[in-house]
Amino acid sequence: MPEAAIHAQTNVGRARAAATNNGSGYSVYGPVGHKIGNAESVFANSDGEPVYIRVRKGLFGTETVLIPVQFVETDEVRKTLFIK
Repeated sequence: MPEAAIHAQTNVGRARAAATNNGSGYSVYGPVGHKIGNAESVFANSDGEPVYIRVRKGLFGTETVLIPVQFVETDEVRKTLFIK
């Protein structure tokens, strides 16, 4: 199996772990380490696999963006998501 496929499966598994509480409570950080916002929910496909994470961002949390799961790494201990 190609290394990229294994890496993608690992990220999906980690996102599934974050989805157990609908993604709430996770802080989301960009590639250079700045905080983007807070994860609000996880959207799954018909097979139950997580596909997108909704992130509430902005000073008052008035904006939301969807981030594809394949671009996210999860730190379960710190409850943070990092965008690659």
